[in-house]
Order: sequence, then C-alpha cells, then structure tokens
Amino acid sequence: MIRDQNGTFSAAFVCTGNICRSPMAEALARYIITKNNIGGLHFTSAGTHGYHVGERPDPRTLALLKQRGIETQGLRAKKFTVRDFEAHDVILGLDQGHVESLLALASPEYYPKIHLLMPFAQKGRVYPFDSYDVPDPYYGAAQEFEEVYKMLEWACASLLQWRADKT
Repeated sequence: MIRDQNGTFSAAFVCTGNICRSPMAEALARYIITKNNIGGLHFTSAGTHGYHVGERPDPRTLALLKQRGIETQGLRAKKFTVRDFEAHDVILGLDQGHVESLLALASPEYYPKIHLLMPFAQKGRVYPFDSYDVPDPYYGAAQEFEEVYKMLEWACASLLQWRADKT
C-alpha cells in the first residue's frame, strides 16, 4: 500500500464525466469519515473522460447531497490521468466500462490497484443490489440519482468497515 508521509490511505472513485456518480461517492465518503471522526483516509474522484473538467457536479447530485447535509464545496470535475495511479492506493471504477478504461490507461504494475467499486466494497457482506455496476443517472430523473445514492451509501459504509478491519 502506498502511504503519504502521514500514513494516509487514498482511494479514487472514477466514473465517466466526474459530475454525477464519482463526486457523489467522494462527498459521501468524506461525510462519513468526518461524521465518525475517522482519520488516515483520503477520497477523491475523477472521470475517464474530460467532458466536464472544471465544472461543478450535476445540479441533481448537488441537490441530493445538500438535502442530506453533505458538503459539496470544492468538488470540481477532473479527468483521471496516468499520474493518478501513483497517487492512490485503490482506484474504484463505478462500472465495468470505467474499469476497462482504467486498465487500458494503466501500465501493468498498477493493475492490482484497479477495482470495480461494488464487489470491492462487498467484502463478504450480503449484497443488496441487482447489479455490480453503479448506473449512470445523467439522462434519468431524480429517482435514478436516489438509487445511485443508496448504492454509494452502502458501498462507502462497506469500504470504511473494510479499512477499519485492516487497521
């Protein structure tokens, strides 16, 4: 595992444009670690494509997070780059297409860092959803964002439990 000078474990959530799913996961994970006073973890997010670089998350993502009291300040879309492989201990694609894009970008030494989020988060827990892919809500209605939130809430809680078990 890579650690910064403070021993912080770093994970990156990756979706397509970094305006719906991955920033929602980043904000939610940060919220959970802050609420529970958990140190030594750093979460970020990025997109496999640069469609929205510099933009704030989708307004529906922002509204859903605000409704739940989750901070969104500082969230800006960025594109995942080769340098990001070195910066993170784990890179979590939100669907299989993201994992494939990350593997295509990575050199072989980084393959072990790349995972599909939901099975990685499952770690022996009963899986309550129909698919391991977190669906893209971008072209959908508010209900699709709610479903994505439920999946990411479960995944973030599972990830934090996994990290707690490893320390």
